[in-house]
Amino acid sequence: MSLAPRAFNRNIFSNREQVYYGTDDGSRDGSFGEFKAITEHYTNVSADRKEDIHMISVIGGLYGLNLIHLWKPKKITFFDINPLAIIYFNLILHVWTTSDSPEHFLERLTNGDYEATTEDEIFIKENIQIVQKTGTISADRGAFSSHDRDLENSWRLALENFDETKKYLLEAEITIRTEPMEGENFKEMIRSKSHHWIYASNITQFHFFELEILEPSNVVLLQIHHEDAQLLDLAEYAGKPVIVKFEYPIRVETK
Repeated sequence: MSLAPRAFNRNIFSNREQVYYGTDDGSRDGSFGEFKAITEHYTNVSADRKEDIHMISVIGGLYGLNLIHLWKPKKITFFDINPLAIIYFNLILHVWTTSDSPEHFLERLTNGDYEATTEDEIFIKENIQIVQKTGTISADRGAFSSHDRDLENSWRLALENFDETKKYLLEAEITIRTEPMEGENFKEMIRSKSHHWIYASNITQFHFFELEILEPSNVVLLQIHHEDAQLLDLAEYAGKPVIVKFEYPIRVETK
């Protein structure tokens, strides 16, 4: 298997300067144009496939927040190889689930109106305030490219559906993993279940890998490289164990 296009710098994504305050996933104009196809897919899937969705999402810039109100998951797993990204997610999760409205949520982020106790939490809280007040952040504090959107526009669909997103963040069984998708525990989780809807962001820009799925009848894979989105529903492979080759595009081979 060839290397991912940016595999040479994958090792940088485990320090506090590589927490993403904003995302460039999806349409560059911020229109969420790619969401039309994602919505149509969910709408056309049979009702029984929607009853027990386990949504799995990389943290990254938290584009995955926009999927929660649509996929309505019973379980949610957020993961990242960067321990600081986990702290970032936990702070955002706390503020979201204890805010009354999208306006209240964004105001609290801007004003720092929530508790942060550890050195890393305080650092991330300060960075969130900087992004909220200036629209960007310096490279020595966090990751924010010229194509990134601020938090309000990164999570626009989630904020437009604030109460529903909050409901699932409060009611769903949430698991957080500090490991890559090819980690042994992660691989076993994916291998043995059949209700995973996975958002992989642009992981395959940095890393190629394989996952085995024994029963893919209700497995959905979504990756987005900037404006280029690939949504792959594995229902056609029902009853056949498969190997999923996470490349761009994702490929599937039957065993």
